[in-house]
Amino acid sequence: MAEKTQEKDLFQSILKTVRDILSPGIKLLGDPASRTEFLNSLGLKETSQGPDATSTESLDKYINKEKKEVDAILLADAMANLTQLMLSLEGFFRAAAVSEEDKNFAASEALDTFTNILVIDYIRRRRPTFHSVIQLISVVGRQTAAEGGSIKFVKDILIGYFKRLGQGFDKFATEEDAKTVSDCIFLLLGSGFFLLDKLVLEKYGIETVQIESWYGFEGVKTTRTPVADSITDRTLSYSITITPADKAETTFYNTLSWVPNDHGGVSLLVNQAGILNYLLSVGDGKSVKFDAAGEGIFRIGNQPDKGLGLNNHLGVEYKHERKTPSMWSMFNRPAIKIGFGTYGLGLKITPDDFVLYFKSEMPFFFGRGGLTGFPFDKLPEKVEEKIPLSFGYSLQRNFFFGDSSAGTPAKTSTTTSALSRDGDGGGTGAGAGASGGEGGLVAGLAKMILNAIDLRLPLHKNIGNVVGLEVLNVKTGVQGNFENIVLETSLDFWLKFGPVLTLAVSRLGMNLNLNKRTVTGGIGGYDLVPSLKMPNGVGVKINAEVIKGGGFLYIDEPRGEYFGSLELEFKNSFTLKAVGLINTIMPDGSKGFSMIVIITAEFAPMQLPFGFTLLGVGGLLGLNRTVQVETLRLGLKTNAIKSVLFPEDVIGNLPRIISDLKQIFPIREGQFLIGLMAKIGWGTPTLIKIELGLMVEIPDPKILILGVISTKLPTEEAALLKLQVNFLGVMDFQNKFIYFEAQLFDSMLVGFPLTGSLAFAVAWGNQSVFAISVGGFHPDFRDYPSVPTLPSAFRDMVRIGLSLLSGNNPRLTIECYFAITSNSLQFGAKLELLAAGPMGFNLYGLLAFDAIFIFDPFGFTISLEATLAIRKNTSILFGIHFKGVLSGTTPWHIVGEVTFGLLFFDVTIGFDATWGDSPVKIDQATEDLLGKVKSELKDIRNWRAELPETQHQAVSHRSFEEEENPPLVLYPYGELRFSQRTIPLNYKMEQYGSLLPRKENLITISKVLIDTEVQATDPEKEMFAPGHFTKLSESEKLSRKSFEMLDSGFKLKDSGKLLTAKPHLKPVVMNYELNYTQDDDQVFFPVHDLAFRHLVRQSAVSKSNLSWGKTSTRPLNSPAKVEVNPVGFAIANTSNLTDFAGGFRASTLVEAKEHIASLVKGNPALADKIQVVESFELAL
Repeated sequence: MAEKTQEKDLFQSILKTVRDILSPGIKLLGDPASRTEFLNSLGLKETSQGPDATSTESLDKYINKEKKEVDAILLADAMANLTQLMLSLEGFFRAAAVSEEDKNFAASEALDTFTNILVIDYIRRRRPTFHSVIQLISVVGRQTAAEGGSIKFVKDILIGYFKRLGQGFDKFATEEDAKTVSDCIFLLLGSGFFLLDKLVLEKYGIETVQIESWYGFEGVKTTRTPVADSITDRTLSYSITITPADKAETTFYNTLSWVPNDHGGVSLLVNQAGILNYLLSVGDGKSVKFDAAGEGIFRIGNQPDKGLGLNNHLGVEYKHERKTPSMWSMFNRPAIKIGFGTYGLGLKITPDDFVLYFKSEMPFFFGRGGLTGFPFDKLPEKVEEKIPLSFGYSLQRNFFFGDSSAGTPAKTSTTTSALSRDGDGGGTGAGAGASGGEGGLVAGLAKMILNAIDLRLPLHKNIGNVVGLEVLNVKTGVQGNFENIVLETSLDFWLKFGPVLTLAVSRLGMNLNLNKRTVTGGIGGYDLVPSLKMPNGVGVKINAEVIKGGGFLYIDEPRGEYFGSLELEFKNSFTLKAVGLINTIMPDGSKGFSMIVIITAEFAPMQLPFGFTLLGVGGLLGLNRTVQVETLRLGLKTNAIKSVLFPEDVIGNLPRIISDLKQIFPIREGQFLIGLMAKIGWGTPTLIKIELGLMVEIPDPKILILGVISTKLPTEEAALLKLQVNFLGVMDFQNKFIYFEAQLFDSMLVGFPLTGSLAFAVAWGNQSVFAISVGGFHPDFRDYPSVPTLPSAFRDMVRIGLSLLSGNNPRLTIECYFAITSNSLQFGAKLELLAAGPMGFNLYGLLAFDAIFIFDPFGFTISLEATLAIRKNTSILFGIHFKGVLSGTTPWHIVGEVTFGLLFFDVTIGFDATWGDSPVKIDQATEDLLGKVKSELKDIRNWRAELPETQHQAVSHRSFEEEENPPLVLYPYGELRFSQRTIPLNYKMEQYGSLLPRKENLITISKVLIDTEVQATDPEKEMFAPGHFTKLSESEKLSRKSFEMLDSGFKLKDSGKLLTAKPHLKPVVMNYELNYTQDDDQVFFPVHDLAFRHLVRQSAVSKSNLSWGKTSTRPLNSPAKVEVNPVGFAIANTSNLTDFAGGFRASTLVEAKEHIASLVKGNPALADKIQVVESFELAL
């Protein structure tokens, strides 16, 4: 059934719009007083009469005709009438400009200004919302129109806006350039959020979505922080809060700021937090889709933060599905109609790109209109299609037209302007050369058009029900500055081999390449090179008695990427699924091979002991692939783990599955993955399902256990309990840690949402970590456990919670948490009630407590809060609030308050009491700290002899571990290390546990002597608890790290004077025989390159400790090791966060605190003027 459309005559609509624009102006010039005032405003001479009277009979006749088809004769008369009217206006302005030096220029200038103002007035009257937006972003205005001169109004809007944007991106070096780009993009986005809130949410009474946005601020003339204020003035921040009826409230926060070249390279700084996946329907086919996830700060563009924000993404799209598209008739015979149907606009932010886009469907109709003969008899009787149209701006691809870039993306990471000059590096952009003159603009537009041509002409020819010709594809493309032009002609077709097998092929055909010659000749300066166009995709469908299913294979030869899926169901046996991804071009552009394949088989339950059943098995194989544990960890929340474990509907969900696999298993040469999977059930019928996977990565050893536990009780159809737990366990031997995390996903109890997360970590490398948390940590706790390679672990945990009562009003939620770290025990719970009534009145109740116990030094804090109130919005009309904090034990301390509220009056009763024993004070230490360090120096267990990385031990020596007092054996050219964990060195100690230092409170090893010569040393560090040696306040106990790396000893490098044992081995004469063997019948055969590499990798030479593979990461014969700089701490001015200490950096907070204490001691006036900050917080 054909789609319903609103038939219109395109030329009738255009002419009606032009008449509506000109009518107020003709009336204005016909009134003497208004005409005089207008001409005086333009500086022109007053005329005694208006424009010549011109009849608009033909124009009105065409506009008012009832038929929707184009009438060529009437259209010609209407156009002649309109031309006569415009000539009359031009003659009027020529007469008014008679006194000007350049009459023609002045008249043309006045006529352009006049029409510009009329267009602005028309938009204001007919489209007030659009007028407000474009006025807000400084695109139009009466002053703008008056100053526009000969620049046409449409050019001001369409080209002027993008030209300002392009000029900002062209240099993008200074703060002013960043402000220009921000005003063009962020002000537009902020306006979009404002209009979405006002014209959609408020208009349709939608209360489940709240949107707030801020762009810049009203600055002041004098400021103490000019740099920070200028950045804030061009920063866009917004939040989106979703409160669906059947799920818990979620909020997504985002802050965007452009970074110019002067501030560290052209890039977009993004700070995201929260997860959002929601489709908001506003009626009449209109919807807004939110799809976002955030995990912190990252940057896009120059010098992106590698490894950060891998799972960050943001998408907001407004879509209007027009069930009745508007159609405009252009010709009657043949009948050609174009229209405007479904459209959408939005933005996307990913870790590697920022995209603003508009996309639409343009209905297209073609009919013969009763015409016969050549070529009409060769054309189909009727063609009805929807032509996709999209364009936008991308940070990586510049301005684009269509789904792909309008030009070849720049190979460097520097953002280039789409309006840059030819030869300036911007020639690969969509509009390269646009600022170099009109010719450059034409060339840029030509490239955009040629790259946008992708015609899909329907054929729908069925030849004997064996071959089907579906679509003829015609596509053009331009690379570089017209160095290469490609014309593709291909077919989409299918082949049917009886009722059993159907094969579908997409875009198989020929390419005609036009390669630009460096010398004259060829056809128009180009060589024509035809080539075979390989298919983009191949699909197969099987419908046999014993097997059913299908598969799909996608082929992208230029990018060297191939992926596909297969799903086959064997009758009364099992279902086989497979997903694969192959890359033959590495990320650096070199040729190679990388593969990831997942195969699963599911079958009828096979009985196992204890009521368990085996439901399926599977496997995973990855060649030159690694696993991104952080991305997989974040996938527990988004359910991306299901793309790895027994993926469902591998054909329909293939795009999502492949996208997840690319992020979770990126390419890395030399790494391999092997995985086994099992799907296990319990009960008959199956009540609990367990999907379990074991994955091993080699040669850098890493073991992962991932799984999904799900149940629906009592039955799947009528489930009162719906529970799904996604979990991940990691054993990373290279980074020395064990980590486990579990997340509740889409779980409910009797229809009420269940949320929660659990995490456990143990690390034994450079930083020792032990932590377990169920539902998060104490609200004031800031010493989050740090897990190597997992920066977001423990930082985004979800409380164990249950939302009672259905919907968002009334709402009753219960939350709790429990956590243990190496120096604390934490637990707490919260009960919250909200019942909203009419006119903003609501009943609110809260009961919460939090407790934390610190082990060293021992102390605890327990807080209790309770509220019960009747409110108007958030203002308390009548209620009571209690808050108290108990801490101890030496002494016990309680502080708090009780507040009673009644309308406009609040009565607060506070209390503060201390009792019990005071902290024990000890006048003299019972231990000599210097003596303890001396004892550690004498303990041979604190000394280690090691080989440097560039040396190898060519012989083995006898082990002394079994002896009672084993000696310390030194290696020639080795290193000698001393490190102890009792007393931190170079650290001023205020206490030692519960004791005071007897005398020395700062111990330093000033020098190391061999004989009488001072030796060069490097410091050694160990983990110490600062609270054991420094008096900390209660807030510092919560916010400071429990353990920090402090100096513990030294490393003595080889100086040629390390004493070694005297030679005591007796010489022995070795007898041996030497034989040569040769096989005359040996047959030589070539070995494939891949096979040779595999054989070499397993050879004895490769496995030797002296091989290149084992030593390539050592500094002697490899590039400098890439290391991530520690965060570090600095001293900053409190007024503007600029560096105070002239480049001072401390690796630990302890060192920074000691340094700032020494500065304040020398100059007490600095006490309120400087502070300790992390180095990245310093103002640029």
